[in-house]
Amino acid sequence: MIMIDSIDKQSNRLPYRPMHPLSADTFLPMYSSAFTIPDLDSNLTHTLPVSRKRSRDSSYMCSFSDAQDVNRRLVDQSDRFTFLGHDISSQIRQQQLEIDQFVDRHAEKLRADVEERRRRNSSKLISVLKEGATSIFRAKEEEIMKMMKLNYALEEKVKSLSIETQIWRELAQTNEATANALRSNLQQVLEQLMNDSYKRSRTTVGGEDDAAVVVVADDAQSCCESNKDEERMLVEQDSGDSNVNRRRLCKSCGKGEACVLLLPCRHLCLCTVCASSVHICPVCKSTKNISIHVHMS
Repeated sequence: MIMIDSIDKQSNRLPYRPMHPLSADTFLPMYSSAFTIPDLDSNLTHTLPVSRKRSRDSSYMCSFSDAQDVNRRLVDQSDRFTFLGHDISSQIRQQQLEIDQFVDRHAEKLRADVEERRRRNSSKLISVLKEGATSIFRAKEEEIMKMMKLNYALEEKVKSLSIETQIWRELAQTNEATANALRSNLQQVLEQLMNDSYKRSRTTVGGEDDAAVVVVADDAQSCCESNKDEERMLVEQDSGDSNVNRRRLCKSCGKGEACVLLLPCRHLCLCTVCASSVHICPVCKSTKNISIHVHMS
């Protein structure tokens, strides 16, 4: 188009005129949304509309291709171009071919760039989605591991509690059996004491010697088998007493009433005050394991 304009300008100064002057038939169309192409066989013209909804790249490529078609038709229509008497048709054809090649290369490059950009954006989107899904899966796996550890700890706690419950149950059964045995022993001791008290009440009429003998007999009921020297000392100690109540006095302080039974020796020899501080039986000198308060009627 620039070359044709220069030819037209020079034709105004020189007497030579080109074979095809600048007109609507030879003028290259501008890149627009619609243009006319003359037909070789008729004077009809037609318009090629371009959709406005196309993208910038597609409309640009379409305009280039339409312009190439128009240029080819113009070249085909004008077989010869002269400038100052010289034929420049081959040069114009060569320029047209170079322009077509340039447009093709540019369109191919543009298509490759668009494809590369689309591929790069798709890969970025996929990588972002993959990273998000991976982080979510990792968080879920960590939560599952925490729940598994907590479940294992709770199971171990339940096992330990069940074992502890079994131990306490066995201990309770053992203590219950011990309590039953102690209750039976206490009942036997109380029955024996009642029998001894009944016997002593029948034998207290004989005087001081009989009372001393009863005291010795009462103290001789120990399961630890107190020795005869201690019994003899008790007989000599109690020989001067003239009252039967002497045998009920505490063997530790000699003041309070003996109402505490010592086990396992089964001596009724301490008062309530001395029972908390004395740990050895004053009669048989055996170690006290347990003491029981006896209510005497």
